Amino acid sequence: MKKVGARIETLRENMNLTPKAVSSYLGIPIENLLDMENGNKNITLSLLNKLCSLFRCSESYLLCRSEEFDHTKFALRSTSIEADDLEGIASMNRIYMNMQYLTSKMDD
Repeated sequence: MKKVGARIETLRENMNLTPKAVSSYLGIPIENLLDMENGNKNITLSLLNKLCSLFRCSESYLLCRSEEFDHTKFALRSTSIEADDLEGIASMNRIYMNMQYLTSKMDD
């Protein structure tokens, strides 16, 4: 779990998100998020799905079973990001990932 937690922390930091913002988005106490990042708490399936949507990565990547990750970055102009903002970002990421999947199936 320590590798998974480190991956979550790295992804969060790469997006310049605070633990407070991510824990609020996930609907959990900040202590639980920090425990996950430190490898002291397991991740539920619902939290896994929300984190994958937020970070635009696969479950395999987040669980350290794959190294395949699209490192495309986007700019956020706000200095204070709220849980609602992260919900919007996650929704857009889900749309993007679904479009990528559909495109790959059309190419097959």
